[in-house]
Parts: sequence; C-alpha cells; structure tokens
Amino acid sequence: MAVLRILVFMLFCFGVTGIATADVLRVADQSSSRNNIVQEGQKVRVSNQQAANKVKRRYPGSKILSVKLIHNGGPPVYRIKTLSDDGIVKHVFVDGISGDLFE
Repeated sequence: MAVLRILVFMLFCFGVTGIATADVLRVADQSSSRNNIVQEGQKVRVSNQQAANKVKRRYPGSKILSVKLIHNGGPPVYRIKTLSDDGIVKHVFVDGISGDLFE
C-alpha cells in the first residue's frame, strides 16, 4: 500500500512538473523567438556620429548638446539635443536604421 502511494505521488509530481516544465519551455520558446524578431529588426546602421552630423547639416547654426540611442523594443532611434543660436533647446530624432530625421 505504501509503495502504491509513493508511486502515485511520484507520478503526480512528475506529471505536474512535466506540465509546468512544458509551460516554461513554451513561454521561453515564445520569448526567444520574439527576441530574435526584435533583435533582427533593431540592427543599428547609423552611428551616433553620423546621426549628429545629419542634424548639424539640417540645423547649421545649432550646437549638439547630447546624443542618446533610444532602444525601447521598437526601432532604434537617436535623440539628439540641440541648442540654437537663439538659445532654444530642441530635440531632433534620427532613425538608427535609415538615418531619417524627424522632430
């Protein structure tokens, strides 16, 4: 009788563990495939120096105060803080893949 209880307990534990392990593996697999998609879509092709040079050409009198790469799960974007001759601080964004500028 004790052996039967132990056997049932072991089957229960392995069954539950197997289900839990399968769920963990399924979630890990989904997360991994999602990360691969995100990583492939986020390859930065424009350097911070190139992004800053594009902004300098677009706004010739402005000074570059900072360049920061924003990488929040979407496409990589540089946020470039500028200071105009008039003393106006402005943020300009540069797509890290295409190099396109937007405000």
